[in-house]
Amino acid sequence: MSEHTPPPLPPGDPYQPPAGNAPPPADDGNEGSVGAGIAICLALMLLGGPALGVVLRLLMSLLSAAGINLYSLMWLPIGLGPILLPVIAGIWFTRKGLRKTAKGVWLGFAIAIGLVLLLVAACFGILAGNGLNIH
Repeated sequence: MSEHTPPPLPPGDPYQPPAGNAPPPADDGNEGSVGAGIAICLALMLLGGPALGVVLRLLMSLLSAAGINLYSLMWLPIGLGPILLPVIAGIWFTRKGLRKTAKGVWLGFAIAIGLVLLLVAACFGILAGNGLNIH
């Protein structure tokens, strides 16, 4: 046997690894998942704007009862909600320490932007193939 072989352990003694070769402690923090982030982003984009519009509609009805009329601003969250809510969620998940979920939210946002760009390009291609005769 070689001289680096440790001596046998006495019975009932738990094994203690040498202090210098200890592995780093495992991070028991949950970082979330990318798939959940993508699902959250797409749900916020599809359902967040209209839900925010309903909440603001109720708020506007309460304000109109008090004599304040802001109905022209009610459409703003429906248009900006699908853009702002995933950005807010991505920042919130990043600050909370759920890095993978935040990465999924940003990835879902990038997927949605890519789909919109492809849809615009396809519609432009259809119209350009028709000679841009829109009438």
